[in-house]
Amino acid sequence: LKVRVVRSSPPSSQFKATFQESYQVYKRYQMVVHKDPPDKPTINQVRLVPVSFEDPQFKSSFNQSATLFAKYQMSVHKDTPSDCG
Repeated sequence: LKVRVVRSSPPSSQFKATFQESYQVYKRYQMVVHKDPPDKPTINQVRLVPVSFEDPQFKSSFNQSATLFAKYQMSVHKDTPSDCG
């Protein structure tokens, strides 16, 4: 496994070169771990938002993302609500 941090906004050449492969890894994970059907999630459902409280898109989606993350952690990993703060 090789993890590399690449700039997604604006998309760097490394991001553009690896997005399809990264999406396929994500999709396989969803199918195996969460039993998602092969047609879910679609590439159009994947949304990348820069992690910055200065970015309006990040700020507007932060609460929704944090809630979804907490539900995932509690459901899949059996974390407690306090572990997800």
